[in-house]
Amino acid sequence: MKHAVTYARAVRACRVGAVNQAVAANLCALLFVPLMRLYGFTYLQLGLQAAVCYGAQLLADAVLIFLIDRLPRRALAAAAGAAGCAGVVFFGCVPWLFPVGAGVYGGMLAAAAVFAFAGGMLEVVLSNIADALPASGGIYAQRTVYAWAQAGLAVYLYAFLRLFGVQRWNFALFPLAAVPLLLPVLLARAPLPAPAKEAPVRAAFRPVYLAAVFAVLLGCGAEAAMNQWIGAYAAQVCGVDAALLGSVLFCLLLGGGGAVFSRLQRRGGASAAASAVAALCGGAAYLGAAACPLPALSLACALACGFFVGVLSPGAMTAASGALPYTGGWMLASLALAQDVGGAAFPLLAGAVSDASGMRVGFSAAAAAPLLAAACLLCMRPRGRALPLRAGRAFRFRKKNR
Repeated sequence: MKHAVTYARAVRACRVGAVNQAVAANLCALLFVPLMRLYGFTYLQLGLQAAVCYGAQLLADAVLIFLIDRLPRRALAAAAGAAGCAGVVFFGCVPWLFPVGAGVYGGMLAAAAVFAFAGGMLEVVLSNIADALPASGGIYAQRTVYAWAQAGLAVYLYAFLRLFGVQRWNFALFPLAAVPLLLPVLLARAPLPAPAKEAPVRAAFRPVYLAAVFAVLLGCGAEAAMNQWIGAYAAQVCGVDAALLGSVLFCLLLGGGGAVFSRLQRRGGASAAASAVAALCGGAAYLGAAACPLPALSLACALACGFFVGVLSPGAMTAASGALPYTGGWMLASLALAQDVGGAAFPLLAGAVSDASGMRVGFSAAAAAPLLAAACLLCMRPRGRALPLRAGRAFRFRKKNR
């Protein structure tokens, strides 16, 4: 209890950062269809905008691999919060700064790159802080807050545009810009856990780390593919008006899975094996969505998929952090890089299959991602304890039966 009180401000800062990550990652996608109708954007421009956002996040992950253990994490998080605020304000001012047409789209791309880069920074820094905080729920809790914030953002933007009209879309952004400004305030006097001393890049050659990389890449790919499809599939099954409802329900289930595993994490039960079971259930839900003859039941399987796939990449990160506790912050930064690669690549591949053969065939193909992630997570099961040596190396031993 003493630790929980001591780090209360740091925990709140991590949760605020997760909300800001949800804004940075989903703002462009949620606004694009209304803006496409307003400004005449094309689907090619939608794809380019998504690529720019993912590229900015990947760049942030790559930069943080080298900086996370060299600069104070408090300063990095505060800088990312300030950049996130500036990017969202810039995005909201684009209609006033650029002429209608190519200038508006170019300004949106530049603003999106700024707050996507800031969101990528925050993901790396706050994942390291949250993972080290006692009794905080770790990375699972971060993913829970992120998913629920994504659902809230969708409802907020939908309600704002219905009440005030698409022409005033940019006014919806300015309240959102205040969220990252809370980070420097919360972190200013918040005690943070000391970062683990490194035993650096040798860990990259350990099988558990390599298994974590593939588990994170596949797990995030499984999540991102269904996250991208669920609105369109709900509209296909239940009508156009169900698109937003489908997306919101999926996000709530993502958060529900994260909440369950966050509680398990506090009790020491959120192991790599438990995440592997969730991965198998996610693969079964994908296959159910592909094979169920009743459209409503198929949609229910697609929604249920969210409860399981959302915990795969946090589970792999948590398991890797527990198995290699002396690697420093660069490890979670590199896993965040793998996460963003999977989030960018798998929806593209699955979308190509769906365009060629239909959405149900796409579900069948995407089921391979969580099933392969389960195999990787099972390879991460601990076989002993890691003991630090003076040189920063670690070795494993088995406990003798007494």
